[in-house]
Amino acid sequence: MKKTIFLLAALPLCAGSLFAQEEQIPDGQFAYWTENQAYNGDTYYELSNPFWQSLNMLATLPPEMFTAPVTMFRDGGRSGAAEDYAPKLVSNTMVFGEDGSNLFLPGVVGAISVIIDDQTAQFGRPFTSRPSAIKGYMKYEPVNGDSASIIVELSHYDPDFGRLVIGRVEQKYKEAVPGWTEFNLSIPYNSQQTPDSVTVLFVSSAGYDFDNLFACQGQVGSTLWVDDVEFVYGQASNGPAAELESSRIYPNPSATGQFNIQIPAACRAEVVSLSGAVVASYSYPAEGTYALDLSRLPQGVYLVRLNNEDGAAVLKAVRR
Repeated sequence: MKKTIFLLAALPLCAGSLFAQEEQIPDGQFAYWTENQAYNGDTYYELSNPFWQSLNMLATLPPEMFTAPVTMFRDGGRSGAAEDYAPKLVSNTMVFGEDGSNLFLPGVVGAISVIIDDQTAQFGRPFTSRPSAIKGYMKYEPVNGDSASIIVELSHYDPDFGRLVIGRVEQKYKEAVPGWTEFNLSIPYNSQQTPDSVTVLFVSSAGYDFDNLFACQGQVGSTLWVDDVEFVYGQASNGPAAELESSRIYPNPSATGQFNIQIPAACRAEVVSLSGAVVASYSYPAEGTYALDLSRLPQGVYLVRLNNEDGAAVLKAVRR
C-alpha cells in the first residue's frame, strides 16, 4: 500500500461526485493530503478528500476570535513504509476570549463540518448503501483515564418525522491500544429504509459535544491513530456484538409514554429526539425487562440507543 501527497486541485473529479452514492468510504486508506498553513504561519497537512474533515481549520482563523491548535496530524501509516500515512488525532485546548479561557478540543477526523458562528458542527455525507460493518486499524494512547470513540451513523430523511437514524454503532476504547489493532464493528439497523447520508467519526476523547464545542471534555494529549478503514457488506452479525440487536420495546406505540424494554445483556441507554438531543439516559445492570418511562416527553418519535462494551443497537419508541 503506497500513499503519496496529492493536491486536491489535481483530483480528476468534480466536488459533487467525490462521495455521492459511494458504496465504500472515500479514501479510507488516507492516501491524499494537501499542505496548509495555520494563522501563525505553521505548516500542517489536511486530508484532500472532502469526505474527511477535522478541527484544523480553527487554527487558520485570526487570534481576535481565538487561538486554536492543530489537532489532526499526518503520521506514519501501519505498513511502516516511507510514503504510507495515517491521521494522528491529538486532544488539546484553544484559548478563547479576552480573559484567555482554555477550551478543550478533541482530536477528530470524519464526516464533520465546523460552523464557526454557532460554535457547533454538522455531520453527514451523501450515501445510499447499507454496510453491515466498518473495519480498519487503530491504536490509542489515553491520558488520565480518557477514552476514544469510533462512530458510524446512517440516516434517512422522512418527510413526516424529519431525519431518522436507521443504523448506528459506537465503540469506545477506555484502555491503551499500544500497537496497530484491527477493529470490526457490526452496524445494527432498526429499519429497512435506504439511507441517504452517513456519518463516520474517529475521536481521540470520547467526551465530545459537537452540538456545543464549548462543552467538550477530555484530557490534553490523548492520541488516536486510524488507518485502512472500509465498510463491509454481507457480514453476518454474530457473537456478543450482535446481542443487543435482539432487544425490543413494547407496547409500541404507547399513548401514555410508558414502555417496557427487553434487553439480553447489561447496557446503557440514551433516548434521543429526532433533532439529535439526548432527552433521557438509563443504565440497565443485567439481562431482563425494565420500565422505560417517556411520559414526561412530548408526543413524537424517539430513538433509543443501546450500548455496552460488546456492541450497540438502536430502537424506535413512538409516544402518542
